[in-house]
Amino acid sequence: MRRTIAIAACATAVAAVTAVGAAPAQAAAPNPVAALKAQFKTGLGVKFSDKFLVGKQIMTRRTGTFQFGRAGVAASDISTKFNLKAAEIAAMPEDIQPVLKPEQVIKIGSVAYIKGGMFGNYMPEDKTWLRAPGGPAGGLTAIFGQFLNPTEPMTLQKLVKKAKRTGSVYTGKITLGEVYTTSKWIQSYLERPTAAQKKSVVSYKLYVNAKGLVTRVVTTTKAATLGLTGMPVITADTKYVGWGAKVSIKAPTEGIAEIDELDLSSLEEMSAPLSKVVGKAA
Repeated sequence: MRRTIAIAACATAVAAVTAVGAAPAQAAAPNPVAALKAQFKTGLGVKFSDKFLVGKQIMTRRTGTFQFGRAGVAASDISTKFNLKAAEIAAMPEDIQPVLKPEQVIKIGSVAYIKGGMFGNYMPEDKTWLRAPGGPAGGLTAIFGQFLNPTEPMTLQKLVKKAKRTGSVYTGKITLGEVYTTSKWIQSYLERPTAAQKKSVVSYKLYVNAKGLVTRVVTTTKAATLGLTGMPVITADTKYVGWGAKVSIKAPTEGIAEIDELDLSSLEEMSAPLSKVVGKAA
């Protein structure tokens, strides 16, 4: 019941230190940023899965794939599902239910294609995907997932620089303002943070393998950092697998609707992700 209530509330709120005697391997650790950039080859990518927790309760689970180009992420395919049974969703207020439906987002370059989720309720009968130029890769549920993206070189560089490394784990803290200035990932779904939000601290652990590639990221912060109210501390735990695998993500070719085909007049208020999709696509 506590998990159900927490999810309902969320939906509406729509550098290494060298010590004496340190082992030689500590100084010879691979550079995670260099390791990441070496992955930027057309047609290669990485898969990930994460869970987003409110307090100790899992709110959403997400799976996805990033496809790289020579300059970084060129495409992505991300699916999000709330940790609720169908009966639990049916018991929610009718205006909340659409937000809790599974959502898939394919993004090619700067254009996102959104399937399911809230937009599923407003789509024409013969259309499945909403074309949203400038839309967030994580869709309308992007705020309920990992908010530090280690596939962004500048973000990863900041995280490594501000952390203390112990073996293969980097542990540190960073403010939202420090990340927001250069992270297109966060900028795509979060409105410009307030002065208080910019000062909000995000604690993180960054796990890397022998090659320096990120295998896991765990971030924790106050819910208010992301503009979510009435909730305790939030945590995003993401695992990355299959670095260097061949990846091919393509945009849907049928059943595509444009934003002006949807009647969204019944939405009195729009969440930040929703307003970004509607505003940029209009």
